[in-house]
Amino acid sequence: MRAKKFLKNGIVIIFCQLFVDLMVFVNRTVFIYTLPSEYLGIDGLFSNILALLSLSELGIGTVIILNMYEPFAKADQQRLTALLSFYRNAYRVIAAVIAAAGLLLTPFLPYLIKDQPDIPHLTLIYLLFLLNSAVSYLYIYKQSLFIADQRMYVSFLLQCGVKFLGIVLQIVFLFATHNFIVYLLLQLVVTFFTNFAISLWADRCYPQFRHLGRERLAKDEKKSIYQNIFAMCNHRIGATVMGSTDNLLISRMIGLIATGINNNYSLIIRAVNQFANQIFNALTASIGNLVATAKKEDVYHVFTLLHFCDFWFYTFCTTCLFVLSNPFIRLVWGEQFLFPAPVVMVLCLNFYLTGIRKIPITFKETMGFLRQDRYKPLIEALINLALSILLALRIGVLGIFIGSSVSMITTSLWVEPYVLFHFGFHSSQKGFWLTNLRYFAVTALTVWAVSLLASLYTGPQFLMFLYKAAVCLIAPNLILFVLYHRSENFLGMKEALLSLLQTKKPDKTALR
Repeated sequence: MRAKKFLKNGIVIIFCQLFVDLMVFVNRTVFIYTLPSEYLGIDGLFSNILALLSLSELGIGTVIILNMYEPFAKADQQRLTALLSFYRNAYRVIAAVIAAAGLLLTPFLPYLIKDQPDIPHLTLIYLLFLLNSAVSYLYIYKQSLFIADQRMYVSFLLQCGVKFLGIVLQIVFLFATHNFIVYLLLQLVVTFFTNFAISLWADRCYPQFRHLGRERLAKDEKKSIYQNIFAMCNHRIGATVMGSTDNLLISRMIGLIATGINNNYSLIIRAVNQFANQIFNALTASIGNLVATAKKEDVYHVFTLLHFCDFWFYTFCTTCLFVLSNPFIRLVWGEQFLFPAPVVMVLCLNFYLTGIRKIPITFKETMGFLRQDRYKPLIEALINLALSILLALRIGVLGIFIGSSVSMITTSLWVEPYVLFHFGFHSSQKGFWLTNLRYFAVTALTVWAVSLLASLYTGPQFLMFLYKAAVCLIAPNLILFVLYHRSENFLGMKEALLSLLQTKKPDKTALR
């Protein structure tokens, strides 16, 4: 049953995300050709500022959804209603806090940009970004019902449908008006109606939660949730500093044009990450159900299998990013938007290090181990900021990205597996690390071999890109297949995929 739900979620999410990513790429291309390059930097800078302000969310949504897996499995409607009521009230407060904090930050905007751009209505543009961020927390709490019920595909279809319409309108109005403010107003409308549509559909699918009563969480459970929220807050701070300060540092220390260049690479990496995150989000509900109902040995077996799948996926994606990023940007947006190869290499390293941690993090969080490493993200964030600033003064943009690499390697990369194995599996992590080191060596070998193979052909840019894309599509998977086709994990992955493809009518859940 879990496998069938994951397959349904996965298929819908994969195709919808690919379609949306294509539309986002078209949207960005139109953006670049209809607006001055400074607007691209402003878009990245203000997006990062609002990502920092979203720290006020404190990870409440993650904690609430983690607490919903068990009552959904047991059809405990009263407890689910209490959790939803808590979630709704918390997000209303968060929307107000973000709006207030964003307004207080408004006078300091000029100090975040090294070279002031000649962009009219800069404050109004920032306020539209701020309003969009605050509105994103309204009505969205009922999406948790679809996630906890392993029906994430439903809310994702709605999100993709509304987002598609919004992107089409943005493209039309960019061509017609060349006006960034109209572009942002459309983005605001899309955000609101996406959340509102999900809320309405949740009311239809789960009518028993249409009107939340006066159910309240038990005192002990509320205390546990607050403790986990505090721990998750630390994790959010670390993740936000790692993911959202690069543009701030580049804007302040290098310049707005470099911020725009980084924003293009971020767009490509973010598209791949969003694609991966949607799959992992769909997987999280099934893992949460597994942890709540299965034996620990079965949970560990699934963990090793999924970690292998994670390694294969991120080896393939890292290879594609390293080989194709610069040819793609050169072909579509122009030579002036390129970073040199060493910068791209470090960006890809950070992408891989972030990706190979996803399965350990997912299992650690679904098992409820949020507090055990609650100070790790703060240490990681401090290392990242200090190193990024020091190295940026010496080697520029490359130093900022190296700071991210070093901070991850010295903290998250080993602390998260330690917590999972020590508190979750109650076993040594030695075997995991030997496997992880082999995985890293194979990834490095694959990237080197595919890069060498892709460089053999030179010719017109378009044909050369097609050749490199074909090499990236075939060669990494072929290398991994040759190395692992007889391994237990590969055979387990093959067996799982074959079982997923067998059709079987799922049972109806007790809450629908």
